[in-house]
Amino acid sequence: MFFLGTSKTLHSQPLERFARALDIIQSRYPTMSLSMLSTLFAIGRIPKDGNALISVSGLVEHLPDQKYSTVARQLELLGEGNARKAGMGLVEKRGNPDDRRTRYVALSEGGRHLLYELGSVLAPDLLSGRGKDAP
Repeated sequence: MFFLGTSKTLHSQPLERFARALDIIQSRYPTMSLSMLSTLFAIGRIPKDGNALISVSGLVEHLPDQKYSTVARQLELLGEGNARKAGMGLVEKRGNPDDRRTRYVALSEGGRHLLYELGSVLAPDLLSGRGKDAP
């Protein structure tokens, strides 16, 4: 792989894996920005204690470099989309019946599948049980 800023070919397995993961994302979701990918990963890191929902406000707390309005716009595009842009179907939004102002988000089946696939590319040893952190 040719790396920016060098005239030599750089052979790095982690860098190759990262490039492969980015290729997967760009080929399927060409409009996804790295910021949107960061938001998707943040949703995927929510503890799975039987309730994988997180409020939009809670999600913003996990993304300190992003504003609430930016995250809300990203969630719209990662989810169902809007009148101008089709959504990616990677997250689902749900309302709170007790407080109509509070919105919750979770990964959709497609979002879970994408993150699992990216994980298998980026850290295949962990998913195969060969890594030191594997259960």
